[in-house]
Amino acid sequence: MKHLSTWLLMLSLAFASCTVYKEYPIDIFKPGEIAIPPNIENIALITRNFKYSNDTLQHYYKDNNVLKKATNDPKKLDSILVSNCMNELASNLKANKNFNRIHIFPEVFKIHTSSKLPPIDFEILDKLTSETLTDLIISLETFSYFYAEYSADAGVQKPREVITASVWAVYDPALNKTIERKTMIDTVFWSVYDEQGNYQKNSKLPPRLSALQIASRIAGENYSKRFFASWQPVKRMYSIPPLPDFEAAEKYLVKGEWDNAIMLWKRYAADKNGKMAINARYNLALAYEMKDDLETAMQWLAAAQQIAADYRSKDDLKMITAYQKVLAQRKKEVERLNSM
Repeated sequence: MKHLSTWLLMLSLAFASCTVYKEYPIDIFKPGEIAIPPNIENIALITRNFKYSNDTLQHYYKDNNVLKKATNDPKKLDSILVSNCMNELASNLKANKNFNRIHIFPEVFKIHTSSKLPPIDFEILDKLTSETLTDLIISLETFSYFYAEYSADAGVQKPREVITASVWAVYDPALNKTIERKTMIDTVFWSVYDEQGNYQKNSKLPPRLSALQIASRIAGENYSKRFFASWQPVKRMYSIPPLPDFEAAEKYLVKGEWDNAIMLWKRYAADKNGKMAINARYNLALAYEMKDDLETAMQWLAAAQQIAADYRSKDDLKMITAYQKVLAQRKKEVERLNSM
């Protein structure tokens, strides 16, 4: 028996060294990140008109790492981009939430600068609330942006990007309470090459001012996503040890035939299969998540964790623990969605 156990251990280690790990992309439905109080009907969108003292590069850009001053910029470039951002936020909120009214108030606060963002003056918010019957206030606290171009071959349009940095806040005027303050960093990149590296001869990349306007709208759109449930792409992992059953199970996985994949993986889920059972149990957790049975998925992960601990497999334990956290978070999100 001792010789048999040693042989099984050596066989498991050999299989583990040849195991292939792959990503499986899926879309999951996630609730909004911001817990909005019930019975919200009227929203006010405001801008703080605040700039940090060191935010001084609005009229500059980089050309292949050389800082240059822009020419022919509109005098109110800041206001134009902030307006684009707020309009896009309002448009997305209207499309995805049942609010009665969304109004933008761009001049509630005067333009001001400082080294630190000062606390909001709730007296100003109270006045706005009473005059406009507002239930919720969303504030663009500050908005910054920068455009850059990079080197390219002769005759090829330069790749370019805009980085925007925005600080947002949501206020409950009834309670004089800050519901959230969130910093968002967004990068928009343009190139004449597609994701596969193929040259797109007819591509027309936006000039600086157009790129800034596009990026400012994207900043507003991205923040709006925190308010409503949406489908979001994520990736999961699965493993393929060098056995025909696992290779066959992968074919079922690709086709979404989870019951057939489960049948094959369960053949190797028993303790007697050693480290092979870790792969089988982890894959089974994925299968049951795809079947929307999160409880069973978490049970299979716990079983995988138990045998991985027995074998002191640190890499497997790390992967299992990470997936457990993902499933625990997803379970909370599903509960939130079901309660809405």
